[in-house]
Amino acid sequence: MNTPNYWYWNNYFTKKEIIELNKIIEKEGKELETENEIARDLNNNNIKFSKVKSILHYKIKDKLKSLINDIKYVNQENYGYNIFEMNDKQYHNLNIYSSKINGKYDWHTDKSKNPLTDIKFTILINVSLKDYEGGNFELFDNGIFKIKELNTSGNIIMIKSYMNHRVLPVLKGERRTLALFIKGAKFV
Repeated sequence: MNTPNYWYWNNYFTKKEIIELNKIIEKEGKELETENEIARDLNNNNIKFSKVKSILHYKIKDKLKSLINDIKYVNQENYGYNIFEMNDKQYHNLNIYSSKINGKYDWHTDKSKNPLTDIKFTILINVSLKDYEGGNFELFDNGIFKIKELNTSGNIIMIKSYMNHRVLPVLKGERRTLALFIKGAKFV
């Protein structure tokens, strides 16, 4: 489904599929973002408070095959970006925002560190295993948009990666999202 600022799919993954994804990532993933790698603002302040586990695409690609095809179709019909095929060596990030650490991610955009490519889309899949409170996702585009569609486990949103976005603090429980970054040729 489409809105002016993002694309979303409701109930894309079942509870069983969410449990399977979490099990694979917990078993096969590696902890990411040490203190030296954590997201920071221009003043070198930490802007992300979460645990991150990364997993290579090939380890979960069978679970994502249909979604990747849907992303390509939505891009083709609505955006027309030049995007690359998902590479088996590409990483996806499981972001775990816990109320125990006031988990949140302040305003940011997603960018490539490679001078030859850009991240075209950020895909966020809510893979939370239990209910939680807070942790709402917001976009900024001439004002703040509260993206309620991402509040439900199994739902997915797709945003243009250069759009400012944030995750508000988780107040109770644990919010889990799997982030996929769709890359393509450099914007010119």
